[in-house]
Amino acid sequence: MDLFEYLFFKELDQDEKAKIREESKFISLPIGSPLYYEGDVNSSILFLKRGKVKVYITPEAVTKGEVTLYYISPGEQCLVNTFSTITQSKTLASAVVDESIEGWLIPRESILWLIENSSSYRDFKIELCGQRLNTVLDLIKSIQFDQLDQRLLNWLYVQGMDTVQITHDKIAAILGVSREAISRNLKKLEQAGDVRLARGEIRVL
Repeated sequence: MDLFEYLFFKELDQDEKAKIREESKFISLPIGSPLYYEGDVNSSILFLKRGKVKVYITPEAVTKGEVTLYYISPGEQCLVNTFSTITQSKTLASAVVDESIEGWLIPRESILWLIENSSSYRDFKIELCGQRLNTVLDLIKSIQFDQLDQRLLNWLYVQGMDTVQITHDKIAAILGVSREAISRNLKKLEQAGDVRLARGEIRVL
């Protein structure tokens, strides 16, 4: 897609579009190229023409390896890149080319001008924040609940008893999750032969 196929540019007249085009820098990068690392301060925002970018974190406290936050395709933009560029703060994640890209880097000064002069661009940024936040929240929930059965089993072992007398509500409060999630994962553990459930108690097999 062309730079001005991004819909928020529709408000700009020809002189304003020429200004943005002149101030932008066209780039082409192969797969595997880093765009920024966690802790960098970005000075421009990427507008993709083609290809795909992966945004990820490597939180040792959560898991080994990396966790993908989201992907950027043509017509989209990166919340991490945007926030770092506008606020001049350090990035909270890293980004790498996932499929060879072509696109434009628009510098911070031009972005600030767009925010001031284009209501369409401001609306796009607000919508972007909402979409990316929902994506990250869904990821956090997935990480938490995908590992909940193991967390639950580990907690039961730590109690040091063959039979733990406790309600699902109490375990949910201890582990900071819903009662439904506890019940679902206990059932999963029972089907796997790790525990046996009875009213008000759990036997660790």
